[in-house]
Amino acid sequence: MNHYSINFELYKIFYYAASSLNFSKAASTLHVTQSAVSQAIKSLETQLGINLFYRNGRNIKLSYEGEILYQHVEKAFNFIRSAEHSMNSIRVLDEGTVFIGASDTITRYFLMPSIKAFHQDYPKVKIVINNRPSPRSVEKLSKGEIDLAIVNISPNQSYEGLDLFTLTSLEHIFISKTPLAPKKHALGELSQYPLICLETKSTTRRILEAHYAKYNVKLTPAFEFGSFDVILEAVNADMGIGFVPRQIVTEALNLEKCFEIKTSQALPSIDIGILTNQNKPLSIAAQTYLERLKNTPL
Repeated sequence: MNHYSINFELYKIFYYAASSLNFSKAASTLHVTQSAVSQAIKSLETQLGINLFYRNGRNIKLSYEGEILYQHVEKAFNFIRSAEHSMNSIRVLDEGTVFIGASDTITRYFLMPSIKAFHQDYPKVKIVINNRPSPRSVEKLSKGEIDLAIVNISPNQSYEGLDLFTLTSLEHIFISKTPLAPKKHALGELSQYPLICLETKSTTRRILEAHYAKYNVKLTPAFEFGSFDVILEAVNADMGIGFVPRQIVTEALNLEKCFEIKTSQALPSIDIGILTNQNKPLSIAAQTYLERLKNTPL
């Protein structure tokens, strides 16, 4: 069995020579001399051990073997042209996909403006959002399954192998359907009310648990849900007090649809940040969206 290791530049010269059946035209197209084309064809014939062309009067023709080779090389060049077209489309953002991991709350309340603006500017680029709690988004990013993770940052996590850019900090508060006594309540006092918070696997829940432990108070939620939207529904149904970011209830507070519960112990703020995988280069589309997001006020 013969194993060839032929310079692909020779196949390129052969392609143009076979397409035009004219070494002079091929030389002009390739911006080389006719002698260079002839030498390249001779070198290719020697390495393959076959004759690719023959003369028919003043014209050159492809041999039977040359015809077979040309059919394969032509397909290869068409594939390369198609690949170049795709690369150019990606470069100018005429196509592409950005894979994002983010929770329902972060997507709804913080990402929509940047997603909308990005789509208006690059309508042919698809954005795929995998809505999962922050720890799950970090896991998927570490595995290279997504391009960006926009998450609640856990202060006790190292995020090894990931780059972090902090977007904003969220103040969290307790709210209720009806106002409580107008004073600052200790965490222990609030234990008499049913507590509504996120499920245990969320970063927000873990931070709240650590905060309670700091003051030697046991966190015993009456209800656990997977999103702040459901927590707000439960508070609105007067099922208990909810722990939520102030930013998502500002309007409801102003309209007195719910009421803030002041606490004697300051509640923790939670940062939202963008994580990228140090070992996975971002596509042009992902890089462009990342820069857009970094410069979009939240």
